Amino acid sequence: MITLQNKSLACDFDDVTGRLTQIRRGSLTLPFCGLAFDFGCNEKMATGLLQYESMLDFRTWNLPAIQPTGRTFSLIPKEILKEEDALHITYELAHTVVKLSFALYQNSLKADITITNRTDAPLYLNGCAFVLGLDRISDVTFDYPANTPIVHCEASQLKPLEPVSTGLINFATHTSLPEGDFNLLFIDGTEKWGCGTYRDDTATHYVYNAGLEADLAGGASLSVGSLYLLPCAPEDGNPYLQIRDFTEGLGFLPHTDGVHTGVMYSCHPAGTMDSNFPRKDDLFAYADSLPALKAMGIDHVWLLPVFEHNENGVYHSNDQSVIDERYGGEAGCKYYCDKAHALGMTVLFDYVPHGPAPDFPVAKDNPEWPSKRRDGSLQDEWECVSMDYNHPGYQEYTAALVHDHVKRFGVDGARIDCAMGGLSNWRPYGNNRPSGNSVLAGVHITEAIRNGFLRGGKPSFILPENFNPLPNYYHCTDIFYGMNLYRAFVELEPLLQTAPASYAAQLTDFLEREALITPAAYRKLRFLGNHDTVSWVWQSKRAVDCYGTGGAKALFALISFIDGVPMLYQGDEDPSLYGGSGENLTAYFTALFRHRKQHLPAGSNTTTYLHTGTPLMAFIREPGTDDSVSAAYDCLGSGRVLVLINLSDKEEQYPLPAAARFLAGSSDTTELSAVAPYGYKLFSITEEL
Repeated sequence: MITLQNKSLACDFDDVTGRLTQIRRGSLTLPFCGLAFDFGCNEKMATGLLQYESMLDFRTWNLPAIQPTGRTFSLIPKEILKEEDALHITYELAHTVVKLSFALYQNSLKADITITNRTDAPLYLNGCAFVLGLDRISDVTFDYPANTPIVHCEASQLKPLEPVSTGLINFATHTSLPEGDFNLLFIDGTEKWGCGTYRDDTATHYVYNAGLEADLAGGASLSVGSLYLLPCAPEDGNPYLQIRDFTEGLGFLPHTDGVHTGVMYSCHPAGTMDSNFPRKDDLFAYADSLPALKAMGIDHVWLLPVFEHNENGVYHSNDQSVIDERYGGEAGCKYYCDKAHALGMTVLFDYVPHGPAPDFPVAKDNPEWPSKRRDGSLQDEWECVSMDYNHPGYQEYTAALVHDHVKRFGVDGARIDCAMGGLSNWRPYGNNRPSGNSVLAGVHITEAIRNGFLRGGKPSFILPENFNPLPNYYHCTDIFYGMNLYRAFVELEPLLQTAPASYAAQLTDFLEREALITPAAYRKLRFLGNHDTVSWVWQSKRAVDCYGTGGAKALFALISFIDGVPMLYQGDEDPSLYGGSGENLTAYFTALFRHRKQHLPAGSNTTTYLHTGTPLMAFIREPGTDDSVSAAYDCLGSGRVLVLINLSDKEEQYPLPAAARFLAGSSDTTELSAVAPYGYKLFSITEEL
């Protein structure tokens, strides 16, 4: 037996096979049946643990699949080399040498994989999976905090070799055992990855499958991400909080000097995407709607793209330096921004960095910027090129474009379309590998757009369309694009009418875990729909059509009172704006946002969730400590606020603390502790609940 040990944990390995057999931390002992690996090499899997999957035709949203074969990892190492606090296990395969390296890092065991081409010819690699085996099935419960599926899964209830995979890129997996817990964290700064968990007859297997794509030259080597295994003994405290603490220890921290509070409204002068933009207003005329939005409580207006575009739609920009004449051109844009600023509102442009159609100058005159397929032809998506966000020329072009908009119009911030990167570039810039045009590139283009605003003297106000909860983006994101919560709403949708207590319990659990694993200062965008979800993906309809008007109002209250920035999509307040019918909710939102601003603690980003066992969502908004929040966007309240939201069509009761003082609510009820159907109430409290 070989043991790596420090003051926090001890890790045992078989001295013949190199297999990880157990990890001990405090009172907790975890039994393992090894950490294995697999990867695609010349269109075949190297060890056969997973099925081969080509990624050549992947779109930007595709993640590598988790498809186990049931085969066992039986390779015998060529060499096992132990250092003081590290272990290197080398395997020789037909075309490659693979080094699996373990190292003790704080209270974790870190694992890395290095693949070396042992031949003279290039090797086509795709995918690289870490496969960790927990040597038990019974009493194993795992979950993916802040991701979907949102349920806690029992390994013993899974069908053999049928994985539970995440809907979004997932960096953290939590497992609960009777003896304690452990977390798995995977960090890859280059490419996206798939994540899933499955069982066979004897073990529970955890897979992180990096979307590696590369032609590895003869004799060359590459590495793919790092896997961290964090045991959590009962005496160590909350295992979810340990995820937050550990990622902060790795250096993944959000900055706090930007704009990240207020209420947002997403819109376009031509109307809404689900009604095919029927209004045809320009920005001169559309500016007339700003006073009404301000009166409703809107602080920030996110304009869908108003750049010159072809007939395929607003997200098919030909040249983002030009404001389309259909929307009033440069003069109309300046007029709109000036009017918003006069009202104390900010304006976000929606940048579309994936690129234009291939025959437009930005792509045509810069042939080294668009990504290429393996045969050298242009990668394309949505009939547009897929730009390589890693190219410094394209980064500088984008930063200069943004800076110019700041100078010309005073634009304040950016929502960034396709901020998770583009398609793999098989003619990459410099030493980047093809799959680097993913997570690495997404961070680079987000940084470039942020730099454009900073050059113009604006505070950072960046909302990248990165709906994967990844630490990689913390440092360059002011507001996280909370599609993960929207996906939780979609997953729970049927329960709102049939089992509202179960709906409230599962949603509370999801939000609580999300809050525990993410940095306290990381702000999130909260929405029930956006231009995509109301028109063509997921629910493909409005919240009022999914949940009924009452249910939608309750959920709108929820996203307005939990931490983060609530966002409405144009027409949520008035269905006539998208050709719908039903109740005009303008008065409801006006009161809702007024209550938010008057009563929630100033600068707070902390929500403490309470488990009621009823259809009531209950949580406490704690006093804020973020002194960097701009006073222009600060809430006015202070102290602890108890929020109650009824997710059912029947009146519900809550046992209020003795000193609770009523602040506001959506409707009056005869009893202070009663909450009307789909209603909400806010109370000032002083004692712990």
